[in-house]
Amino acid sequence: MITVISGTNRPESRTRLFADYFSAALEELGQPTQLLDMADLHHGYFHTEMYAGKPGDPRLVDIHRQYIQPVRKFAVFVPEYNGSYPGVLKLFLDGISVLDYAGNFKGKHVALVGLASGRAGNLRGMDHLADVFAHMGAWVLPNRLPISGVEGLISSDELTDADTKNALLQQAEQLIAS
Repeated sequence: MITVISGTNRPESRTRLFADYFSAALEELGQPTQLLDMADLHHGYFHTEMYAGKPGDPRLVDIHRQYIQPVRKFAVFVPEYNGSYPGVLKLFLDGISVLDYAGNFKGKHVALVGLASGRAGNLRGMDHLADVFAHMGAWVLPNRLPISGVEGLISSDELTDADTKNALLQQAEQLIAS
């Protein structure tokens, strides 16, 4: 099982479209997937108690047990927000860190895909996030995939750019082989 994470809670974000395409590509390659969309989380999951080692909302514990704990491979799609990655993803990582810090990502493989309207494909945000995952013991795939000018790659809420589709397929193959 591979967990694909759509790393933003912004309404009508294009991130989910790319994560959905990637999930479908993994499925076509014979890999079962599950999608965790940060837009499906609500801030009620997170309480100040979480920093005292208390899990807060029991639904966050359920999400942790389904999407993080038993999984060995992840693909994380992160749009560029202010030169980095979305705060909701950081808050989620902080929230689950008290549940099983050592078991969340240690020794697990993480593929990163950066998305941006501009031309850098969120390279800086992927670097920031890679540092966080490395700190938690994950093996971040070396070929991070920056995708730039996302609006020009889609039409009618569908990924239409052949080169981007191919790049995502290659990333999926690398994650499977890791």
